[in-house]
Amino acid sequence: MSEQNDALLTEDDFARLGANDIAYVRPFVQEEKVHFMLVAGDGRQLGVAPDYRTAIAAALENDFEPVSVH
Repeated sequence: MSEQNDALLTEDDFARLGANDIAYVRPFVQEEKVHFMLVAGDGRQLGVAPDYRTAIAAALENDFEPVSVH
């Protein structure tokens, strides 16, 4: 038995989930120092912070839910 469900998300819709709600906090090294990049759910770079706590604070201040990327 097969049912078609029009409520299923398309691949593009799924990729955009959380795009305006989630900010991924990702560490990166530049000039031998660790910084933290904030990236939206859709891949847009939102900003760079000098430390983890500042990155989290910036995400929260801008109404994003911060998520750590390891």
